[in-house]
Amino acid sequence: MEKIKEYFNEFLEIISENGEYAGVALLKGSVFRVDDEYNVSIICSGDFAANHIKKDFLERIEIYLKDKCSHDINVQVLVDVNIVNDNEEESISDNASEITVAEDNTKNKYKSNLNEYFKFDNFIEGSNNKFVFAAAKLVAEKPGREYNPLYIYGSVGIGKTHLLQAIGNYYLENNPDAKVNYIDGSGFRDEYIYGLQTKKSDNFKKKYKSLDMFLLDDLQLLESAQETSKELFEIFQALDNGCKQMVFVSDKPPKELRNIEARLKNRFEKSLILSIEPPQYETRLAIIERKLIDLNTTIDEEVIKYMAENITTDVRKIEGAIRAYLSVRDLMKITPTVEECDKLNIFKDYFTNKPKLKNATIKEIKKIVADYYGIEMSAFTSSERTKFIAKVRHVAVYLACEYSKKSVTEIGLEFNRDHASIIHAREKIKEELKSDSHVAREINDIISSLS
Repeated sequence: MEKIKEYFNEFLEIISENGEYAGVALLKGSVFRVDDEYNVSIICSGDFAANHIKKDFLERIEIYLKDKCSHDINVQVLVDVNIVNDNEEESISDNASEITVAEDNTKNKYKSNLNEYFKFDNFIEGSNNKFVFAAAKLVAEKPGREYNPLYIYGSVGIGKTHLLQAIGNYYLENNPDAKVNYIDGSGFRDEYIYGLQTKKSDNFKKKYKSLDMFLLDDLQLLESAQETSKELFEIFQALDNGCKQMVFVSDKPPKELRNIEARLKNRFEKSLILSIEPPQYETRLAIIERKLIDLNTTIDEEVIKYMAENITTDVRKIEGAIRAYLSVRDLMKITPTVEECDKLNIFKDYFTNKPKLKNATIKEIKKIVADYYGIEMSAFTSSERTKFIAKVRHVAVYLACEYSKKSVTEIGLEFNRDHASIIHAREKIKEELKSDSHVAREINDIISSLS
């Protein structure tokens, strides 16, 4: 057993020497458990780390352990944030082979599946989620009343699951005997199928229809499970009639759901539907600072700003980026600057990929921007200064500065503007990209069209 752990630590040293610092960070941020001489588990705190390890390291780990142990070793990659949190002080390089799993919601006998880390107190509120946050708190405080059901949607990694579980945790704190159940779409589907296979579907129905609060994550995973969605509608009806709170989370609004029970979809469309947008720059800074507090460490302010500027969509990658940085800092005994972070590729797996242009001319940029916003090409060189035209002109100037090979002076001639005006327009859009996700999406759309 101990030998297997030693071999795994050797593997970590090898990939560290190869400069794979992001991988080291992900593996060290997980828990390595030796189940027996033929089976080990790597337990991660989230899907991002698990998927990355499966894709880039699982096969290599199995081959290395097989070579060292002279027999096959089955390596499972699991997700259980409770185990990871309970073993924070036991890093993957020195944790014990036996791990005690924390009890789920110690005061509550009913298994809720909630992660107690997710609270309203440690959720970073910003302009992108202010209304959703307020609605979630109201639902937790006064369930089954005004906002029932509550439907929240948005892209991955922007706090939907955190809010969903915070609702359940808050409600349980104030109602410790309540029956609360958090589950995602695939888990709900698998549980329903298991009930059918074991002829215990009545137990499945009884369980969910008796809940005081039902929290369903990743609803879109039921798009390919029509029979399950029909069963969900029956449960929906029972809980709704009993004024029991329901909260549904998805990556898309109800109108975009496909192959879902029509009656269920209709009920969703009549509920309170709220979207969470990607966080703005200031909110991302606050999230990074909160993560550093949780990890009881600090990072240079310029590096923090650099991360906030470049992790713009899936903020779950923030924790991975932080761990990658700390891994390099601790292993190499250096404190990387922004320039060194780039040189060492510390953040290459975490930063948001930005569309790139190839050999775009200023004429092409002006044409696609004009078409996108529905204006005449002449507006770029006119003296018109309405807010809308000024914004469009600034976007075109920014793209020309960033992606054409022309100098600022040459760009100024193309837009009939002086040097200072071109610099002002470019810097204005740069600042807006830090805080305005709407402008960022528009520019990415334009770049994609040009590409």
